Amino acid sequence: MATRTTRTRSSYHHGDLRAALVAAGEELARKGGPGAIVLREVTRTVGVAPNAVYAHFATLAELKIAVSRHALRAMAAAMSVHLGQVPEPADPREAAKVHLREVGRAYVLFALAEPGLFRAAMDDNPASGCVPGEGDRGRGDRASDEPSGPATLLIAALDRLTRAGCLPAEETDAAVMACWATVHGLATLLLNLLPTSSRAEREAAIEAGLHYLLQGLTLRG
Repeated sequence: MATRTTRTRSSYHHGDLRAALVAAGEELARKGGPGAIVLREVTRTVGVAPNAVYAHFATLAELKIAVSRHALRAMAAAMSVHLGQVPEPADPREAAKVHLREVGRAYVLFALAEPGLFRAAMDDNPASGCVPGEGDRGRGDRASDEPSGPATLLIAALDRLTRAGCLPAEETDAAVMACWATVHGLATLLLNLLPTSSRAEREAAIEAGLHYLLQGLTLRG
């Protein structure tokens, strides 16, 4: 056993083992959510002794946080791909509305497509803060040290809505919470309470939720 451990560790360069452990945890989360991330399975997948993980993570919780941050980056990347595929109207006001709507849609669609990663990104994750993902307002220097997450996309969309004259600037902070409550609520309901709903029913629920969210946000714009 000692020979196997020595050989396996020597196959990793400095920093590679940490990345491999996180990647293994991310794959376990993809299949079974955050509860599937257990040290024995992570180290077995990578091919190292169980105690090798402690060279990079003091606890399982630290590993889960690292996996969560990777999941948030994956979520933001998928959302950005979706946004890049959506045509926008020429009118700046309408374009800003469409952009925000599609940020919300992309959030929910990722949750439905990758429920394990979505739950890993959000469940008991201090990196997600009070809004979905890193990059929240008012976090000072720390925000620059974190990878861009879904909240960065949301805040940028709300800023665009404000610049287009659709949302009063003083209401932006409240709008962040309203948007998060809507999209996270939709994702949670569709995953946990309505898992057997048809694709058409899911799409109708998403469309209705985003429609009324936009109406409420832009009513006075």
